[in-house]
Amino acid sequence: MIDYKNELIEQFNEIRGMINTLEKRKARYKGFEGGKILVTSCRGVPQYYFRKKCDKKREYIRSERKDVIRLLLQRDYDEKLLRELKSLMKRMEIFIKGYDIEIIDKIYMGLCRGRKEMISPIQLTEEMRIEEWYNKLNGGKNSVEMAVAYKTIKGEAVRSKSEKIIADYLYSMKVPYVYEPEFVLKDKRHVFPDFALYSARKNKTIYWEHLGRVDDPDYAVKNLKKLIAYEKSGLVLGDTLLISTECAESPLDFETVKKKLEAVL
Repeated sequence: MIDYKNELIEQFNEIRGMINTLEKRKARYKGFEGGKILVTSCRGVPQYYFRKKCDKKREYIRSERKDVIRLLLQRDYDEKLLRELKSLMKRMEIFIKGYDIEIIDKIYMGLCRGRKEMISPIQLTEEMRIEEWYNKLNGGKNSVEMAVAYKTIKGEAVRSKSEKIIADYLYSMKVPYVYEPEFVLKDKRHVFPDFALYSARKNKTIYWEHLGRVDDPDYAVKNLKKLIAYEKSGLVLGDTLLISTECAESPLDFETVKKKLEAVL
């Protein structure tokens, strides 16, 4: 099951930002009397009245005082929205504190071996899903011989220093990955992306191509066609398909690589 806690926290912070903006806007309305603006219609034309707080009478606001009308309407909107957002924020804060979707796995993983052997969990645990993913996506499928091999921390051979950097970072961050898995395109051609990653939190596979010679026109055109073929085969750039690039004058930007990973994982 997907863990939405990060998304909830992000939305919580967005609401907090809106509340801060609305609080700052209050300065615009200093000097205005307390009360509400009423809106009616006469022959299809909006008309505006102001009713002071604790007063039954309403005062007509002439159309030439549009700036006043606009500010009063904005104040009403801001005040109502501020109340609702503060209430929503309190409810979200309580919910987020108690939100722990991992409890589904924890209950099963906390059982002794004897119980586990006799029980079918309601869903595969994260550990089970990762194992199942590895069984489906075996790496090392590209049969083209390596001109030069670089050894990763994990002990596998990759084709470039940049691929080693990427592989070592994935390994250090405990991201499940395989090097050069097989991917079947829509037109039935078999290709071998540099990496396949597994997001346990989102329960999806992400493919990664590192383009190391984008300053070579032939190489760039060939790989652009490959990326188009990936997208036609159902992968989405920036979501289930990542790319990193470099050339002689612009080596691999590792900070950009990390940001891309954080965004999808």
